[in-house]
Amino acid sequence: MKLVSSLLLVCAVAIGAIAQTPAPAPSNTLPSNLYAAGVSFNSSASPRIAGTGLYARLISDGTGTYAFTVVDALPASIKPFTVTTNFGVGVAQKMFTVGSIPIFVPTSAGISYNGSNTGWAWSTGALASIKLKNNWRVLPNVRIVKSSVSNGAGYQPIVGVLFGWAE
Repeated sequence: MKLVSSLLLVCAVAIGAIAQTPAPAPSNTLPSNLYAAGVSFNSSASPRIAGTGLYARLISDGTGTYAFTVVDALPASIKPFTVTTNFGVGVAQKMFTVGSIPIFVPTSAGISYNGSNTGWAWSTGALASIKLKNNWRVLPNVRIVKSSVSNGAGYQPIVGVLFGWAE
């Protein structure tokens, strides 16, 4: 009798395990490509409004790692009007998620130029990717930028928002 009841218990557990359906795929999967542009506030610049463009390509869906290219146009002076332009490439790593919003740490390095001055630049910070309607995203960010041709401005904190299209 114990053998029959044990066999029935094993069969019941086995049937329950076979009948389970896999969990649905999460609806907030990371996009393969992201194109974004926006404005930022740079307290070290004059005028204090700067521009940023970004292209990111997902290289590891499992870890949330992106390779990206970024360009920053940072005003350096009003008279004469000069702009320090930084072109960089880097990696953005998803660190954690707040609700359904992934938070990334983007780090880049590249070239910087201001008129005839050419040098290096790097940046890092934090960026959130908030999904809007359809494929549109808003990306608030806080970054630190350093350039060797920034006319002695040193580390430049930037607070900005990018608007982008993800696919």
